[in-house]
Amino acid sequence: PGALPLSAETSMPSLENPRRLTELDAVNVILKNSGITPVNGLGPTSKPAATKARDMLAEESIRLQSEGYNFCTIRGLEITPDAITGEIALPNNLLSMHPVGRSQADSLQEDGGRLFDYRRSSYRFDSPVTLDVVLAKPWTSLPQPARWAITVATALRFSNAENPGGANMRLTAEDLQKAEAALEKYDRRLLKGGLRAHNPHFKRLRGNR
Repeated sequence: PGALPLSAETSMPSLENPRRLTELDAVNVILKNSGITPVNGLGPTSKPAATKARDMLAEESIRLQSEGYNFCTIRGLEITPDAITGEIALPNNLLSMHPVGRSQADSLQEDGGRLFDYRRSSYRFDSPVTLDVVLAKPWTSLPQPARWAITVATALRFSNAENPGGANMRLTAEDLQKAEAALEKYDRRLLKGGLRAHNPHFKRLRGNR
C-alpha cells in the first residue's frame, strides 16, 4: 500500500482529539517505546523501523484474534454449498472453525481454502453446514481494547528485538497484563453472536439466499 496521506489522523489521540488508535498511532507507540522518532506516514518510503513495527503489529493482530474472542467470532453461521460444484469455499481470513448444531456430528476440516468432510473423503456437500467461525478482522474493524492490547504486546516484542533487556522501555509486561484484562472484560460483555449482523463477511458467506 502507498503512504498514508498527511492529515489530522497522523497526530496521536489527545484530550482534545479523543479517538481510537489508528494503525499509524499504534506504529508510533511501538517506535516511541523503543526511543525511536515517530513517523508521519506508512508505506514503501517508510523507514525500516516503521516497516518492521507495522509487520510485527499485523502478526500480533492475527495471534491475538486466533484465540477466538467473541468480537471476531460468528456463532451458528450457516454456509450454503455452491449450486454447481457442491463445494464450500472458506474465506482467507478464517482463523478457526467448529461444526455446531445439525453439523456437530460431521467430521469437517479446512483443506486448501475449502471445507472437507474427511469421514466421507469429499469436498461436496448436499446441504448447508453450520459452523462457529473465528474470522480475522482488519485493524479498522477492531474494538479499541483489542487495538491497545495488540499495540502493547507488539511494543514489547519490538523493544526486546531491537534492544533486549533495554531499560528505556516505557511499556512493561504489567501494562500488557492490564491491556489483556481490559480486552477480556470488554469481550465478556458481548452477546454471543451479537456481531453477526454487523460483520462484513457475514452476507458474503451466506450467499444470496
